[in-house]
Order: sequence, then structure tokens, then C-alpha cells
Amino acid sequence: MRFLPLLLCLGIFFSTAPAAWGKTPATAAPATKSGLPPLPRNISLPAPLAACTPEQILPRLLGIPYRGDGVVNDNGQYIVYARPETLLPTPGLNCSGLTIEAARLLLRDNIPLEHSVADRLGDSAETSPLGHDWDFGWDLIMNISEGYPRSMLLPGGAAIDPVKSTGLSPRGFDIHGKGTWQELLPRIRTGHLYLLSFSKETSTPERPLIHYHVGVIHKAATGEIWLYQTTHQAGKSNRRNLATPAGLRSFLSAFANQGKARKHIAIIEVELPS
Repeated sequence: MRFLPLLLCLGIFFSTAPAAWGKTPATAAPATKSGLPPLPRNISLPAPLAACTPEQILPRLLGIPYRGDGVVNDNGQYIVYARPETLLPTPGLNCSGLTIEAARLLLRDNIPLEHSVADRLGDSAETSPLGHDWDFGWDLIMNISEGYPRSMLLPGGAAIDPVKSTGLSPRGFDIHGKGTWQELLPRIRTGHLYLLSFSKETSTPERPLIHYHVGVIHKAATGEIWLYQTTHQAGKSNRRNLATPAGLRSFLSAFANQGKARKHIAIIEVELPS
């Protein structure tokens, strides 16, 4: 299994990985779905998972403490990627851990962790000229959505088969681009999950960008457009309503460009099961 950078949500990358986990390219989803995911013990739902709506599920993920490298394994237990054999007694997730768990619960599929974090194109190993795990976020959202009805949202209504995309292109929406949110927000639909990978440019020509953060968007039946994420700075999983001016301003402030480097989000739209 591929090693997740400990501080993906901060855009900091490590140059080593546990040898026992290896690095496995993945180009296809598991042949069959894995059944309903087991709920972590700190998460309770008002009804069986199959009977719950996204509006009943996603808020249960709020407030989980941020843990660098934190994720839920295939058995519903909290671990960190670097020590998968060690079961942790308290909850904790980083941005990729939250994204994986949100997708499992809404898609009603115990998406295998090893598949979720696989290096799709085999282009981000330790020796990669683009940097170790430079496209981890892109790999993650592509792996999670594999095998589901999906599309990639692009500016101007452009279309591409997600399979033909890479971590380099297309980058998706310029977060601070003129007209980005006027175009994007009306395209967010109920009945879908939106998987996000945030990328930013670097000052190193041979390593032009990194995918440094991930999250999910879901539009509630009542019209709120919730961005769910977790960061080290926030300290716990949280959400913003991007459909309100205050929520959008807060988001844009938190993801401000740094110098001349532009930040983008690649967005995969996944149809939720009925």
C-alpha cells in the first residue's frame, strides 16, 4: 500500500515510506463492491446506514479531531497510515481520512483503503522527478470514484473522461478566478457527492505543482452547499456553507493564493445511490 504523506493537508511531503507497505499502481476499481462500511464506534446514526440520507450522515463526521495521517481502516477502526497494525483508542482523521470515510458512508460501500490510496499512474514514487506523492489528492479522488457514475467538472462546461485526466491536467477551477463561483455553485446538484483535490503551484520548475489537500462537497435538499474538510489549523473536521456570502468569503480567505502561485480544485462529481 502506498504511504500517505503525514501532513498532506498542510502540503508538506515526506521523502520516505515504510518499505512493508510498498507502492502499488491502480488502474481499476475492485471487481465487486465491498458491502456496507462498518461505522467507527464514535459515529452513530438515527437509522441503519442504508436508510439514512446524506443530511443525516455527513454531520456525524463533524468535530472529529484532526490527526496527521489519521484514517479509518476497512474494519471501522482508527489507525494512522504509517502504523496500520496499531489500533487507536480515540478518533482522529486528516483530510484524506475524512474524504474516504465520507465517500464510504454516502456511497454505502466499504471502499478498500489500499485501493483508495494507490498510485494510479505509477508517477509519484520516491524517485519521481515530480516529487514523492505530488499527486496524492488527485489519485485519491479518482480511486474513490472509480466504478461509479462520475464526471469531472471543468470551467466553461468543458468535458473530459476522468480516466484521461492526470494530476497535471486539467487542474479544474482556479479558486480565485474571475467568475469561478458564479459558474460553479449553480452546477452543484443534490443527489451527488463532489470529491475535491486542491493543487497549488510551486517555485520549483521541475516540480510544477502539488495536490496538497482534499475534501468533499454535498448540496443538501434545503439548498445549502456544504464543504466538509479537516485541517491541522482548524483542529477538527468542519464545514462551510458555500451558498452563503459569509461561507464563501471564509473559504476564499482560508485558501488564499500565496504570492504568484495559483490554487485550483479538481472536482469529480459522483452520482449517489438512490
